[in-house]
Amino acid sequence: MTFAIDVYEQTSEALSAVILGVLNNDAIEQPATLASVREKILKGVKTKSIPLNRFSDDQLQELRDEIDYLIEEYGEDGLAVHFLKPRASQALTQLIDECIGQMAEPSLGQLFDELENGLLASQIGKGEIDDDEAQTVIAELQALIDKHGPDEKAEDFVQYL
Repeated sequence: MTFAIDVYEQTSEALSAVILGVLNNDAIEQPATLASVREKILKGVKTKSIPLNRFSDDQLQELRDEIDYLIEEYGEDGLAVHFLKPRASQALTQLIDECIGQMAEPSLGQLFDELENGLLASQIGKGEIDDDEAQTVIAELQALIDKHGPDEKAEDFVQYL
């Protein structure tokens, strides 16, 4: 199933983190669906039909409401990976953080320019990034620019673990 819009834009950071956990869990049948994400969210809840607000914290209630909305909108069999927000690799995240230290809110295009103007070489020289990762990082950044445009804020793709 392909969507005309980027459905991950409707996914909160919290739900995206749960989806990533489900996608990385070998015990959960893959490909993961919205139904399997809902099951993961409600794993410790005794009842799935009574409103959670009396039995759980606000974050769990928000996650349940969000996943229920997505299931209602896209169906239980919607692939969870479509709802996962795109994130930069660890190496690209390091470069974004370094660029943020040099300029307030760099765009993906500005980050690419900085890489070409020596930021990548500098990070390789410092040992922060392996030389063999350079082409992969450039290709990853180019793919993000192709998909989201050069004016998108680079910080939106940072992956904090």
